[in-house]
Amino acid sequence: MIRKTLIFIIIGLCLLSEGFAIEPLRVFIRGGEKTHAPGAHEYPQFVKQWKSLLEERGAVCKAGLTFPNREQLAETDVLILHAKEAGNIEGENRNNLESFLQRGGGLVVIHAGSVSRDPDWYREVIGGSWRHGTTQFFEGHLSLYFTDRRNAITKDLSNFDLNDEIYYDMDILPEVHVLAAAYTPKLKEGKSGKGKGVNIYDIQPQIWTYENSWQGAAESYRSFVCIPGHWQRNFDHLGIRTLLLRGIAWAGKRKNVDEFCKAEELGDALRYVQGGVPRPEKLVESLEVHPEFDLSLVAAEPLISNPLDIDWDEKGRLWVCESPEYPNGRRQTEGVTWMDSGSLSPGDYNRDALDRISILSDEDGDGVMDHKKVFADKLELATSFVFHRNGVIVSAAPDIWLFQDTDGDDVADKRTRLYSKLGNRDTHSVINNLRWGQDGWIYATHGYSGSSNVTSGDGKKSFGGIGSGVVRFKADGSAFEQYASKGGNTWGLSLTTDGEVFYTQPTTGNPLVHVVLPEYVLAKGKLPGLVGTQGLLPGAKVYPAMTWEQTAYVQIDQVGGYTAGAGCVVYEGGAWPAQWKYRYFTTEPTVNVVGNFLIEKNGANYRASREEGTEGGEFIRSSNLWFRPIGVRTGPDGALYVVDFCNQAIIHNDTRGPKHGPGNAAVRPDRDHHYGRIWRVQHKQAKVLPALNLARGDKAALEQAVKSPNKITRNTALRLLREDHGVAPLRVGSEAVRSYERALASRDNADVVRQAATTMDDWTL
Repeated sequence: MIRKTLIFIIIGLCLLSEGFAIEPLRVFIRGGEKTHAPGAHEYPQFVKQWKSLLEERGAVCKAGLTFPNREQLAETDVLILHAKEAGNIEGENRNNLESFLQRGGGLVVIHAGSVSRDPDWYREVIGGSWRHGTTQFFEGHLSLYFTDRRNAITKDLSNFDLNDEIYYDMDILPEVHVLAAAYTPKLKEGKSGKGKGVNIYDIQPQIWTYENSWQGAAESYRSFVCIPGHWQRNFDHLGIRTLLLRGIAWAGKRKNVDEFCKAEELGDALRYVQGGVPRPEKLVESLEVHPEFDLSLVAAEPLISNPLDIDWDEKGRLWVCESPEYPNGRRQTEGVTWMDSGSLSPGDYNRDALDRISILSDEDGDGVMDHKKVFADKLELATSFVFHRNGVIVSAAPDIWLFQDTDGDDVADKRTRLYSKLGNRDTHSVINNLRWGQDGWIYATHGYSGSSNVTSGDGKKSFGGIGSGVVRFKADGSAFEQYASKGGNTWGLSLTTDGEVFYTQPTTGNPLVHVVLPEYVLAKGKLPGLVGTQGLLPGAKVYPAMTWEQTAYVQIDQVGGYTAGAGCVVYEGGAWPAQWKYRYFTTEPTVNVVGNFLIEKNGANYRASREEGTEGGEFIRSSNLWFRPIGVRTGPDGALYVVDFCNQAIIHNDTRGPKHGPGNAAVRPDRDHHYGRIWRVQHKQAKVLPALNLARGDKAALEQAVKSPNKITRNTALRLLREDHGVAPLRVGSEAVRSYERALASRDNADVVRQAATTMDDWTL
């Protein structure tokens, strides 16, 4: 008997230690009379619905249309205030409430319950108050942005859209902990945005918690405030319901804030809540794809997050560069931390970086990656990589790293800094899109975050300055140079088999630039003012599938064009019908499209155009803004792979007026660090490419693989021949380069040099 008693005591202590509630939470709902149009401020309906809901979930719940008296409050752990101007608490009611707070009672305040005619007092009670003459409201479409994803109340919740009523310019104490914010429609200093529903200059708290000790009481109390709640129907929204259920448990000091939530209401149900990011299989329903092609999912969260680049190794494995640290990394934000979602872990800067290079695999054979092994981690603002010998070379400005696996376990155990002091003052205009050239150099695009002096990794050797355009460097750390220059930002690079270099230059509205003569060739001619690049699609238009009601998501700069043309590729996959060969693909994430253009020879240069009869069409376009294509690559199977950053926010240094934080990123609450997808687009009549042997030690097989119609396969074979068999890099160069170099052999004839240099009509000398 004694033994059994001890067992029960131990079990009881264990239950208490794990936070199991012995007594049910006691809740009182202070409702009110209906005061609005049908569907709005339905206080009696809320009282009825939530009293039943809480009782069903295990709470003891009472309710009334007037403020509870002292006896009722004595039997209450959490008081819910959801009534018109519920903060008008005076006389004996105020005394009773203050006594309730002194003993640690909790408050949950919903919507108009945050309004009081005595805002100075009420602000001290709940952390903030409506202030008549200052605070305003706006009814309509809004987005809720969760500013603290680590908090138990907001755990797993996706940002989501809602039709409700926003309060802004409330009188809020700086001590509150903001959990969710929204943009407001308010204008500042005459900026544009009237009637758009949100304004990108004002970020306002909409949900917060506040802990206080009333008048020095020994026990503190908790307040949870939720401004959304204008429309009764929104209490059926899983996101709002979960927030309130968790907020009630938190205010009641329950150790498990999910005490009143069902298992099916948590986890993925919140990650893909109504109005938030669609599940990958649901997003497909919002995508329009060229009718000759099929689209399928390759990888998605939680396996990957914020992908920026992909590539395939000689074993056919898909590798991905993940950058959840984008755009701020561990740079400390200035001002109010909760307003800026640019950091993965706001306020936590003394830690390892979190970007990584990962190897993906499909273990169940269904075509979707389901396993990941991290090859290299603790990177910050990693943008791209290329394979090299037993590892990868990674761009992570201000550095370029070589990560090596010396023991064959697919985890890098040696890291070497190859180059340093690259520019990173603006984190979206850094070095990116690393690509091997057939000549043995690694090429990359670089934004306007230039460098006055790139150095070797050890700082002992200087290579001079670089700027916007295309750069290239040697894998052994021995050389770094500017290959092509053009003002503006750049993100996207494609090198073709015949030696041509194409890249995007989006901020000029031109998504396709051809390098006709590289800098080292121009230097040989010593002709002042000569331009070595030509834009082939000036003013190219975009034809999106959607419009953007919210100011925060409309294009800036090149509106209606390629203001943010990103990743690009010239198709040389070898699997599609002939008319698709040498087709140019590029992404425009601000309008959720992937475009495609024809490229044709035009003398020593090229010309580009839309396919005849397809004006207004795009290769892929989305009617959901979470689809943010930022990269395209051709895979070893000949398919086109689309890298989807999957984010609400894609604009970096917004020029419309928001404050800018570290890395020149606009301070905004809607940057996500948790989602990301990779899509495969294959022609319905694609040829199945033969499997080729890319074993490092088999020189004959590699020489055969160089003849493959697939560029990824060819380039991999060429790289392995260089690395393991001492085969010299190919002598490559465009037709214009070869013509110019022939002319330079006759340097005594300046007219010949000049003629060779001006093969295009729009070149200037």
